[in-house]
Amino acid sequence: MTIDRRRLLVAAASLGAAAPFHALARSALLPPPPEPQDNLPELSRQLAALPRRRQFATIPRVLDHPDLWDDAAFEALVGFRGRRKMLGAGADLSGHWPVEAQNLINSEVFSFGHPDALLVMALWGEAQLALYDAAAWTRFDLARLVPAGETVSALQQPSTGSSRHHQDEQGAYGIAGRGIPALQARGVVFLACHNAIWSHAGRILALGGGSVGGSQEQIAAELTNHINPRAIVTPSALGAMAELQGSGFSRIF
Repeated sequence: MTIDRRRLLVAAASLGAAAPFHALARSALLPPPPEPQDNLPELSRQLAALPRRRQFATIPRVLDHPDLWDDAAFEALVGFRGRRKMLGAGADLSGHWPVEAQNLINSEVFSFGHPDALLVMALWGEAQLALYDAAAWTRFDLARLVPAGETVSALQQPSTGSSRHHQDEQGAYGIAGRGIPALQARGVVFLACHNAIWSHAGRILALGGGSVGGSQEQIAAELTNHINPRAIVTPSALGAMAELQGSGFSRIF
């Protein structure tokens, strides 16, 4: 029997004493879950076609209904039937996770001959600042949230290496290919954490709200609207990792 996880989430929300009426009214309108894929190119095409929710006016502290995050894209990940499904995580801008992600994919592809290996990277904390677009950086002066001596510029750059040979340290599979866009181009999927968005919104509010002000709910909504369009917003990065591990993903780092 196939379990429709998205409708289970709706049912669980409807049982809560604080369940909003709009959640109940829209539960019947949810589209069917995405068709499961079993190879990385097909999954990448499916994820590119599935919608991301980036038009919020306000968003709550705890996401308690699937229409508050990128549930269709996340369910496509949960249903992926590929043999090698890996999880990585990053919380710091100065951490080693970009190198670890690249080294893992390089070894899977070039050493072990698994071009369909899927790596899902869950980001939170300061690392997630690299997933906001330039408009958010300007509007909310996000540079104020960056720890002293650190930067996001390298993480936001596409591959700058002209060489496509995997032995070239300066090429696309070396130093020049460790930014988020470069890794996404190789099939790596990035998860954004709503809890981190909420935390960033609270810090912005405490610092004066950027150039537009607003409540924490409004700032969190605007930050969500400016998350990388290929990333998948989840209620919680750790919770999403737990869901993926339950569907056969292995935590690598």
